[in-house]
Amino acid sequence: MRVAWVLVALLATGCGSLQKKEPPPKPFIGTKWTVVLELPLQGTQPWLQFGDGLMEGFGGCNRISARYVQDTVGSRFIAIGRIERGTRACEQRNQLVEQRTLEVLQAMSSYRIIADGMTMTGSGGSLNFLSDPPYPSPEEMERLEKEKKEKAEKEKAEKAKK
Repeated sequence: MRVAWVLVALLATGCGSLQKKEPPPKPFIGTKWTVVLELPLQGTQPWLQFGDGLMEGFGGCNRISARYVQDTVGSRFIAIGRIERGTRACEQRNQLVEQRTLEVLQAMSSYRIIADGMTMTGSGGSLNFLSDPPYPSPEEMERLEKEKKEKAEKEKAEKAKK
């Protein structure tokens, strides 16, 4: 019976190591978060960056900023204060995107980060974001890991020659 449990434990740990690891979540503070739109705008996309109680960014037409408070433990609660924005005129679609983005942001109450994506939700709806720059694709990550291994092996071989 004891041998069976050991085999089960070995199989469980062996299977776990075959799974690809998801990259760690990007940090909430200091990361530039770009709003994911169904139909991207011409030019710069809306984005946000959080740091030291201040949210700054671009809404689609104008620079935006607001104070915020967050619960960094457990619930990931966030409350965004009054959002200040510039008064620059731009294309009507950009104005509509900015207006809707700010309406949803103003009612945000929580956020969740998985790898390089963030979802903020609240009574006004939800917004999805990608970090800028995003994590490389799984294929790119694999290529980078291979290059890293090759470089380490090359350095090891050079040290062995000395």
